[in-house]
Amino acid sequence: MFFVFKFFLYFSISFIILSFPLSDKTVFEHMNKFTKPYTANIYKSVKSNFNSGIKQGTHYGKELFSNTSSKSDQVKTKYSSVKKSMKQIENEIESHHDNFTVEEKELLKKVLKKAESY
Repeated sequence: MFFVFKFFLYFSISFIILSFPLSDKTVFEHMNKFTKPYTANIYKSVKSNFNSGIKQGTHYGKELFSNTSSKSDQVKTKYSSVKKSMKQIENEIESHHDNFTVEEKELLKKVLKKAESY
């Protein structure tokens, strides 16, 4: 808060001093006559550096995003139930016959047949 107050005070004092008239022109106009070529050079160099920075940033941004690949949503698994036929599922149940009882196998086949009909 104190900084803002100091800035406003110094700005006001500078504005008042530069606004004093001196032989039909203000002090600022007299100073501007001598400093105009230097400020024009400073402005040109700042502008060219800024524009070259923007061009470099744009170039690097395009280069960054041109190296990325587009992602697509795909199921890449052999366990996808949509791709398997009923015969394949029955074969897998039979291959694990030690793990299931006869009743469990029949129940699994019934459930899978119902699921296939949906």
